[in-house]
Amino acid sequence: MHESPPSTLHDGAQRSDRPAAGRVEGRPAPVVLGDDAGLEWRPLDFDALAEVSGLLTAIEHYDEPGDRHSLEQLQDAYRGANRPPGESALLGRLPGGQVVAYGWNYVEPDDVSPRRVYLTGGVHPGFRGQGIGRALLAWQMARARDYDAETRQPEFGPLRQICFVDDHLVDRRDLLHAAGFTPVRWSVDMTMVFGSALTDHAWPSGVELLPYDPSMSEQVRQCHNRCFAEKPMAQPVPQDVWDRSVRRSSFRPEWSWVARDVRTGALVGYAMNSGYESDWTEQGHSEGWTDRLGVLPEHRGRGIAGALLQSSILSFRRAGLEGAGLGVDLFHPTAGRGVYERVGYHASRTTIMYVHTDD
Repeated sequence: MHESPPSTLHDGAQRSDRPAAGRVEGRPAPVVLGDDAGLEWRPLDFDALAEVSGLLTAIEHYDEPGDRHSLEQLQDAYRGANRPPGESALLGRLPGGQVVAYGWNYVEPDDVSPRRVYLTGGVHPGFRGQGIGRALLAWQMARARDYDAETRQPEFGPLRQICFVDDHLVDRRDLLHAAGFTPVRWSVDMTMVFGSALTDHAWPSGVELLPYDPSMSEQVRQCHNRCFAEKPMAQPVPQDVWDRSVRRSSFRPEWSWVARDVRTGALVGYAMNSGYESDWTEQGHSEGWTDRLGVLPEHRGRGIAGALLQSSILSFRRAGLEGAGLGVDLFHPTAGRGVYERVGYHASRTTIMYVHTDD
């Protein structure tokens, strides 16, 4: 059950040498898990993040996930956490002190219906098969329910515990199935490595494409929320979460684009792009990544999404990058890839979203 912290929760946190709040001072009391293979479990504090990073490096070397972590991302996640990590994250150490397992829950306190808690974590490859992951997942699920009980109001909807797992990690998927999780969404990485020419694309009439400007941020957020309002399980992105996402170091406003209706002047689509340099060495090429892509429902079918992607690709090429990528969320493993394939993308990795719903 290894995943890195969700980017929507750690993006754009303010930098400092230490977190302003939520740090666990002193030596936290140990936590007892049912089947822990003799590990000592303690809440996570900021100073242990370098050890978590080392553990994740070992896990990623063995599991070859689609996404790679960085220590900076972990530090951002700690500083930007909506709940103190000392209450929602746990480290498992050997008697000699080495960290060999961790679990970390992330909450969305603004959620009302449903209420979401993201469960992330992992076990060192050399210590698997001893029940550690099962015990850790049980603790995380219990902590998610504790959080829900502590903060629940009568009008709130069901609690949804969410995990993301690469489709090739069968042992992790089996663990989640056994705990009552169900696959509900497939996120497919669509990628391309640039050749000498771009795929031809018909440009939409009545629409102008403009480079993104930071002054457009709130308009784009509102457009984004309208684009996805009717999608299953979608939740509107609050302003503070959006603002963090456009302040993070990986976001590239100069590569991003918006589409505007010529007649009304209203935004009808957008492509928000980033550069995740920590992934480039492992994948073997530099790459521009489209984090968010949307077109208003009443303007779909006009070729706007393809034009936004082609404009993004041109920005990536001008920046000297060697490829492009984006993630596509599907509610069937193979449906809905056509618009991306027509621009020149090809499916690579798939990450599955597993959900456990407490009614």
